[in-house]
Amino acid sequence: MLSALPGSASAQVSSPAASPKTTAPAPTFDLREFVKWITAELEPSVKLPGGAGHYAREPGKDVLELYGVSDMACILYSLGALRPTEAERTEWAAAFQSLQNPDTGWLLEKEPSHDPLHNTAFALAAMQLLNLTPKLPVKMGPEYADPAAFLETLDWKTAVYTESHKGAGVGSIFALVPALGTKAWFDAYFAKCESLFDPHNGLMGREKPATGDSDQIGGTFHYSFLYNYFNRHMPYPEARIDTVLRLQQADGYWMATNHLWMTLDAIFLMTRTLRYAPHRFDDVREVVRGVMTRLMTEVYSPAGRRATFTGRLTVHLVTAALSIAAEAQQFLGAQEVVTDWPLRLVLDRRPFI
Repeated sequence: MLSALPGSASAQVSSPAASPKTTAPAPTFDLREFVKWITAELEPSVKLPGGAGHYAREPGKDVLELYGVSDMACILYSLGALRPTEAERTEWAAAFQSLQNPDTGWLLEKEPSHDPLHNTAFALAAMQLLNLTPKLPVKMGPEYADPAAFLETLDWKTAVYTESHKGAGVGSIFALVPALGTKAWFDAYFAKCESLFDPHNGLMGREKPATGDSDQIGGTFHYSFLYNYFNRHMPYPEARIDTVLRLQQADGYWMATNHLWMTLDAIFLMTRTLRYAPHRFDDVREVVRGVMTRLMTEVYSPAGRRATFTGRLTVHLVTAALSIAAEAQQFLGAQEVVTDWPLRLVLDRRPFI
């Protein structure tokens, strides 16, 4: 091997030092002010006389409502602030008991906004956070004895989302009331669910576009938390992640008329599917970061809160916003989604939201 002579061009040219790679710092989403607003302003604004657990569903109202009591249980649990004394648990129990129908045992709204199955499943799930059970037995009619037959009665073509309140509601009620659910019942339930997945898009529905639609996202989400609760995996995971990523709209949301709940549905479907199918992780992470960036301005900020949390389901919307933050914190880490106390997603404890 010939070496370069002193003074030659090759001897005078030296290789430049390799530039160290620089990695952009991860974004930070500081939710501490939002959490403080919940505890210092929202909770007192919907608190009613009668003791712990007595809540309206929007500020300025004086009627105890299901989506006030149940949602505040979810919110306080998510914040790590649901730590009642025995006397306070008794007051919570009285609030829920006031919502129970004496004939059926179902827990119902006074002014309806959701299907009664959604009412009952949501309230039972909230009671579970407090280790409470309803005073009266929850009765389910013969139409629910065969879960496959019941699921077949739902509209899987044009209303997968809204009908999932019934389909997942029944499944959650049978899970939350141990006397109702049996292994055979749930085996039949999940077998029917399996038959309703589209292999092209990984979502549930019939006669849907091969590319999927938002109706399927909202519907599939409601069954996904039952799959998680029973340690089951939904089929076609890679197709599902691809579909949810593809259906994100230009404004960063998945449905123009339902920003918060549909965003929770979409994120949960992707992040929970990633736990058993590591597919397009970086893409999902960037989407979650993008959603949080938008929500920091449009929802979690003071101006965002004033624009977002209005109407008769104000407290229910806060549950959605906080649940998105809790799932984002689990997925991105506490170094990115910052709170003084780790957020907890209620779906990690029981089904239905």
